[in-house]
Amino acid sequence: MISEVISVTIGELLRECRVSQNKKQKEFAGEILSPSYYSKVEKGKHKITAKDLISLLIYNQISVKQFFGRLDENYEENQFLEEKLNSLLAQAYFQNDKSKLEEIRQQIKDSCLSSEAKTDQLLYADIFLALMNNSLRDNKKLQDKVREKLFSMDEFDEAKIMLYGNSMRFYSLSDNKIISQSLIRKYRETNNIIIQKYLVSLCVNMLIILIENNDLKDIKLYTNVLEENIGNCQIFCVNRSFS
Repeated sequence: MISEVISVTIGELLRECRVSQNKKQKEFAGEILSPSYYSKVEKGKHKITAKDLISLLIYNQISVKQFFGRLDENYEENQFLEEKLNSLLAQAYFQNDKSKLEEIRQQIKDSCLSSEAKTDQLLYADIFLALMNNSLRDNKKLQDKVREKLFSMDEFDEAKIMLYGNSMRFYSLSDNKIISQSLIRKYRETNNIIIQKYLVSLCVNMLIILIENNDLKDIKLYTNVLEENIGNCQIFCVNRSFS
C-alpha cells in the first residue's frame, strides 16, 4: 500500500515537471521508457524503478535532490529555513560580525534541518568564519570541502556566490573560468542588485587572475559585464583573498 502511494506521488511530480517544461510525454520519456508505460507512471498505474527515475530526471535536467525533497512534506519549510540561514550568514559576514556568525552557527546546530542540510549549513558557517579569521588560506582540508561543495551545487544563491567570490584563489584558472562564466550566463540579466554587485566583483577578480596568468583571450567577456553593471552598483570587494 505504501509503494502505491509513493508511486502516485512520483507520478504527479513527474507530470508537474514535464508540464513546466512544456514537453509531451514522449519527449519527456526519451528512450528511457516507452510513451505508453510512462503515461501510466504519471497516472500512478505503473511503478518506476529508482534507476529509470533518476535517468529521467538527469535526462530532463531536473535536480535529483530537489525532486526527492518534494516527496518530503517538510521540504518547503526546510528550504525556506536554509535560504534564511544563508542570507543571515552572508549578512553577518558582510558586516564583519564574528559573534553573529558564531550565533548563527549554533542556531544551525540546534535547528530541525535534515542531517545533510545541517552539514551543508555548518560548512558554510565554518567557511565564513575562516574567511573572517583569514585562516582559510592555510586550511587545505576546508579549501577542498569548498571546492567539492561548490562544484556539486545545483543552484547558487547570494550567499553561495559570495562564498565562491571569497574562494576563487583556491581554484585553478580553468575551474574559475567554468564557474564564473556559468554564473554570468545565469545572472547577467538579473534585476537583483546584490547579485549584480557580486558579478561585478567576480569579474574584477577574474580580470586579476587572467592578467596574472597572462591569459587575455577571455578578458572581453568580463569587461563587458563590468560595463553593463558599473553604473548600477558601486563596486565593493567580496573577496578577502584579493585584498
